Amino acid sequence: MTKSKRSESSQQDAFAAHFALVTRYGDRWTEFLHPSLLAKTRYAVLYNRYAPSIDFHSAVGGSGSIERVILPSAPGDIHTEDIQIHVRNKNAEDRDAPFPQPGHASNGLLTHWNLDAASALAVHMLHIVPGDRVLDLCAAPGGKSVAIAQSIWPYLQPDYPGPPMAGAKKGALHSNEFDRTRNRRLAENLSQYLPASLAAFGQQKVLQLDGTKGAQGFPLGMGGYDKVLVDAPCSSERHILHAQAKASSGKAGAVADELARWSPATAKRMAETQHELLMTALRAVRIGGTVLYATCSISSEENDGVVEKTLAQLEKKVKKGEITWTAEAMKFDAPVEQGLEGFAERTTYGWLVLPDHPSGGRWGPLYFTKLIKTILPPR
Repeated sequence: MTKSKRSESSQQDAFAAHFALVTRYGDRWTEFLHPSLLAKTRYAVLYNRYAPSIDFHSAVGGSGSIERVILPSAPGDIHTEDIQIHVRNKNAEDRDAPFPQPGHASNGLLTHWNLDAASALAVHMLHIVPGDRVLDLCAAPGGKSVAIAQSIWPYLQPDYPGPPMAGAKKGALHSNEFDRTRNRRLAENLSQYLPASLAAFGQQKVLQLDGTKGAQGFPLGMGGYDKVLVDAPCSSERHILHAQAKASSGKAGAVADELARWSPATAKRMAETQHELLMTALRAVRIGGTVLYATCSISSEENDGVVEKTLAQLEKKVKKGEITWTAEAMKFDAPVEQGLEGFAERTTYGWLVLPDHPSGGRWGPLYFTKLIKTILPPR
């Protein structure tokens, strides 16, 4: 075995051993999870409802070629239509064929966004309603912000049935990305998907703030937002596996940069940043408001581990008298949890969508949990 081949093998073995043994995926890693992560990513399509539906259907190949993915909802929830994702229908010749690139609708906006259905599920579970003030803390490249906007301002959709609801013209969407290059891409994307009036009147803004440094710099300040989404940067193990597969196919013994940079300590480093981002989100949201924390990691240290650490730190701050509020992980209504079980598996604090889920959806990975900020009772 050559030196380069040994290097590739040892790094891959360390990666596999970590997730099979240390993270306790065990035999599932070898038999189901690892192969499903290596498989080609399956995409759904998010309909940009600010584009006329006739243009959307034309761009994706006709209304008869797709079918809706039904997201979990409680009976009587009137906002289940706000976020619409589609897959190719069961009669399609190739159900896994990629969707066409977005087209320009008659009003100039792009028709759709190709994404993993789990990403849309996370936004859906934040349960945004018209008029909400929302912070998307780690927003690039912008697909989740596009979905969020459609829930805040549905009345701007060309196919909206009837006059706006009371308070519907209010609301704010602040999409934040600290990295300069990604921030530029975010701003460009949102300008191509959202009505220009939202930015013109200051309701939709793109920010470039360090989310680990606290909430004071955000336009609505501490406690100013109704909902906050934290789609945190993470180890992104599926991306590492795909990068390594590509490197190996190009040159025997090659090690992808992504795999070379990975170590068992990677999750610990990421978790520190994720914890700071989650603390910022909790400071930014109002009392009674909610934060949805999400990652595309399969590491419990970056998922439940971050939530557990954050809740423990809040408890310490309460005992020291530093804060008069706290947070707790929310449970969903029984019908919603039943629906979630068709996509994901439960964890201690939230839900984890994995591509080897028995439903066969092949979505994810995506972890999410929903936290509510509450005021402490007087002592």
